[in-house]
Amino acid sequence: MIFLSKAKNNIKKINNSKIIIDLEGCTKCKACITACPARLFYFEVDQLQIFETFEDTCIECGHCVAICPVNVIRLKVHEHKPLKSIELKKERPSYESFYNLTITRRSIRQFKDKPIDRSLIQKLLDIIQYSPTAENAENVCVSIIQDKELVAKISDSITTQMKNFLQLAESPQGLKALEKMLPKSAYKTAIENLPQVKDILKMIDHGLDFWCWNGELIILHGDKETGFIRENCTLAAAHIMLAAELLGLATCSLGFLMYFSLQFKQIKKLMKIPKKNYIGYALAIGYPDVKYKRIPARKPLKVEWI
Repeated sequence: MIFLSKAKNNIKKINNSKIIIDLEGCTKCKACITACPARLFYFEVDQLQIFETFEDTCIECGHCVAICPVNVIRLKVHEHKPLKSIELKKERPSYESFYNLTITRRSIRQFKDKPIDRSLIQKLLDIIQYSPTAENAENVCVSIIQDKELVAKISDSITTQMKNFLQLAESPQGLKALEKMLPKSAYKTAIENLPQVKDILKMIDHGLDFWCWNGELIILHGDKETGFIRENCTLAAAHIMLAAELLGLATCSLGFLMYFSLQFKQIKKLMKIPKKNYIGYALAIGYPDVKYKRIPARKPLKVEWI
């Protein structure tokens, strides 16, 4: 329902569960009409109106708030929060600076034995807060694991699962059990990767943390019942990977950790991820203990202009 505040029979304000609009200050520029992705605003009798479906349809993206030239529109979810000035755009890096950042970033698997200052982690969290999410869901949760003993336990748990798998795969009876447990394509891949598994376990026996690279961990997750968790976590991770470079930090994506945390509850439990949450991305992070000398070449990009 739309609630209207009236004075002298003139509508002064639009006020519902999601938005407040001071109509007296409205300049009637109509910018909010075209900015709204759901087209929930319209003009009638020379006055701004909102559709009856507004409260059910509005995703609180803030486009209307951002574009209003006189700041008369506020979303109730952020009603008392200060709004940053768009003047910040003047401080944005040039294309060349951003390009240099992206091509010089590398996944790092060698970290210094030095705890990350929490203030730097907080700066990354500030970046995540403005990472785009589908339908403006803002549904990405973050778990920061700085306890190296816990990181070691997580890696040890994955290693145990890999050793159990190898033990099964090296006996006829175990192979039959794996064939029943796994989908056909997954079983084929697992058997093909047996030599790699053996090599990894040898490196681990010699002291290498192959799963988390002795880094601290950033786990991005969210309620699996909400939409686009994997996509939103991936977008957040991309922002972290670039921002970390500017803070003197480095990152590495942890695909194995993501896979095993989805397969084995005890690993997810070690990370204290809620049962209902899906892990969309995992990163190792730390101070880099290696310096690269040049930028590797890339394959030509496959592009089709249509």
